[in-house]
Amino acid sequence: MHQKSNIDLLVISCDAYSDVWATFFKSFFNYWNDCPLDIYLLTNEKTFDQSPVKTIRVGRDISWSDNLLSGIDQLKKDYVLLLFDDLLLNQKVSTVYFNQLSKWINNHNPNYLRLCISHKPKYFDDLVGRIPNKTPYKTSTMPCIWNRSTLKKILNKSESAWDFETKGSRRAYEFNEFYAVYKNLINYNNGIIKGKWRKTIYEKTKENGLDISTISRPVMTSFEEYLYLLRKCRSTLFNYLPNGLRRAIKG
Repeated sequence: MHQKSNIDLLVISCDAYSDVWATFFKSFFNYWNDCPLDIYLLTNEKTFDQSPVKTIRVGRDISWSDNLLSGIDQLKKDYVLLLFDDLLLNQKVSTVYFNQLSKWINNHNPNYLRLCISHKPKYFDDLVGRIPNKTPYKTSTMPCIWNRSTLKKILNKSESAWDFETKGSRRAYEFNEFYAVYKNLINYNNGIIKGKWRKTIYEKTKENGLDISTISRPVMTSFEEYLYLLRKCRSTLFNYLPNGLRRAIKG
């Protein structure tokens, strides 16, 4: 029997990405078919009719942050696990590990728990580490669990997801209790970059659950994929730097 959790799962999307929903959820349930959470999809006007996914419609697409603020107001639990619709899971998610993290959240009441490794956190206990109070990308939109009330305080209307990771991180300096795992709970591939399917994802349609007949958006060229991988490598190297140096670089 699954441990009861004070967490909802929200997949952040909009109607413009409705062509991605079937692929995302095929990937999701392939690798986390025993997910113990209530699962919600954030949209504008469209619905996604697949049990057990529930659609939260927020109306006209104003901005990423406006949509999210409206969406999390419709949730019931104190915490929300956020995922983007273009992150395709590529390894099985351990519900045993998730339940350990869920129990930890119940015991410690954090503001934020990052579920993937980026910059190594400071040691807190054997399960999670603490994120420095002033650090770049403190509000990273990688898979994470937020205290809903804290997230609402840090979100600003009219901002994009990229604004939230930069400007929101500076607003988050006022909040403590930000943590990160030492090992990934969720492993994934970025499926879409700047509105285009990644070429390496498209070329492995069966492995990534893509139905070529339903693809309605362009595919990156080899050169675009190369530039993306170059930026990703630069980001990885940046995350290996000491926190003080990272802050100095980002300003």
